[in-house]
Amino acid sequence: MSHPDAVTTAPCGTDQFANLRMNMCDIPPKKRKCDFQMTGNQLVTLSSPTEIVLKLPQNTSASFPIWGLIQASQAEVVWNVTPYKIDIRIVPLNAFKPEVSEPSDQVAEQQQRSGDSFFIVHESVPNWGSIFYDPVQESTFDKQYQIGKTQICDQFLLGCCSLDLRCPLHHTPFPFHWQLRRRAGYQWISVSQSAQIHLEKLYCNADSDEAILNLLDNVFTLNFDSMTVCDSDNYDEVRRLSNTTKSNCNPHFPTVWKMYWRNDYDLFVEYDESISRQLEDAIQNRALKCTFTQTGRQYEVDFSNLNQKNIATGFIREIRRRPVFRSLPALQPHLKTLSPNVFPGHGEAQPQVCLADPLEEFTCWYPPVWRPGPIEEEFTKIEVKLYEKAYLKVYELFHKTLSEADVEIVNIYQIQNTFQWDKYRRQKEYMLAKCGENKERTIERHLFHGTTTDAVDRICKNNFDPRVSGKNGSVYGRGSYFAQNASYSNDFAKPTEDGFQYMFLAKVLVGNKDTGKSGYYRPPPLLPDNPTSDLYDSCVNNRTDPTIFVIFDSCQCYPYYLIKYRFMSDVVNISEWNM
Repeated sequence: MSHPDAVTTAPCGTDQFANLRMNMCDIPPKKRKCDFQMTGNQLVTLSSPTEIVLKLPQNTSASFPIWGLIQASQAEVVWNVTPYKIDIRIVPLNAFKPEVSEPSDQVAEQQQRSGDSFFIVHESVPNWGSIFYDPVQESTFDKQYQIGKTQICDQFLLGCCSLDLRCPLHHTPFPFHWQLRRRAGYQWISVSQSAQIHLEKLYCNADSDEAILNLLDNVFTLNFDSMTVCDSDNYDEVRRLSNTTKSNCNPHFPTVWKMYWRNDYDLFVEYDESISRQLEDAIQNRALKCTFTQTGRQYEVDFSNLNQKNIATGFIREIRRRPVFRSLPALQPHLKTLSPNVFPGHGEAQPQVCLADPLEEFTCWYPPVWRPGPIEEEFTKIEVKLYEKAYLKVYELFHKTLSEADVEIVNIYQIQNTFQWDKYRRQKEYMLAKCGENKERTIERHLFHGTTTDAVDRICKNNFDPRVSGKNGSVYGRGSYFAQNASYSNDFAKPTEDGFQYMFLAKVLVGNKDTGKSGYYRPPPLLPDNPTSDLYDSCVNNRTDPTIFVIFDSCQCYPYYLIKYRFMSDVVNISEWNM
């Protein structure tokens, strides 16, 4: 029973032990997940989808002292819950209960060494440590600072947990995991995957005090400091599972904690790195207080009360500890739970994964990231999966000017329209031929275009249309506008009632550029005094450092990717089932 995931106790009398029933969960697991039958005399029976019956063998000796303690209700039934096994025993009240500890370096090294090429994801098997009855209270300190039995298995995240079903640690898809505890039954219920990321982003913001949780129009509040739920009849506590903080156990994405203090402007300011490290070491050693010196002043930090006191003056400030946010695309390729083999259901074929960079130049006619689609469709929108390189590239470019702490990408779609692409590609070949010996000059850019939800499919089918320009202004000409920065295009992506916004990442042939004017219906001529002069290819806001581009011919642009996103709010829509 080393490293138990959860230790559960309940007072037990003779009748209770002779026919012990455990209510597992309001939501019945699939029957095949709960087949706890033994050979020979059946000691464990699944009597219903929500009950397990434990019976003593008939030849069990009644002379052991434990029976007297059971008769006097001075014993407990203790079960250790690992992800896929339950070990049950009877102990006297106040008996020692083992605690979860982080795996030693030696164990971690052995796991990694023995499982370099071993990776199985049991998607359909529940984590019993997250579901079963768990009334044993963690210490306030362990709960507040997320140390103890909230450990995620790093070897599983890295794809090499050799213990598989025997692993006592949590197997979760991300290196963080949020759960709510039911008041009735003390069951830990995981929120949906989208809510996982939303909660994590809010929590990593040191200035966030709480989150508003919405479950089927039932609204309640999560307090990040106390990890409690308010205004809910069904839930009382919250916990955040986390992976290791030790870089020798996980050199790729260990949890990094930061310490903050509240300044006079009511904002949280990060401590210096050396002080933050000193405070974190004290927390890992379960110290209740820690002193440090800065600029000649001595301070005492009280971890239980979350405050810092100037020892000389007695002045107290609030402190806060939050992790550094790790975006999922940035965790690739080391986070193996993002790999495609965890997504298909049982018996399904592995999805095809294209490793090509969609933003790099290619010589073939169609983009190498395109996939076969229905021939009869004029265009197709293909969702880009999180584990694909295209997702990471679009994600990085989008969040370059729209912070991932403020904005959440909901979906990225690849637009495949052979008719519009053929026109674009022929125009590109024509413009490259006109460049002559100056072919090294970049004529193509990837630029953003914000739009409304009703215009999305129209653009996917008919491309951007300069003829309907002017609705959002025409400062640099009456054409289709594109921006280098997503933050600029965001102003033209009007949100829906649900708060979703849409933005295209387009391929644009900018070619030769000139500063635009509001009266332009086409680009100006390269040689104004020559009536047969060729025209510039596009207009911009600034010739030397352009950020806004205007195109007057639809064959010079193509809607490459569609990004569906929304701004983060304090309201998190959760679900009791994982997505």
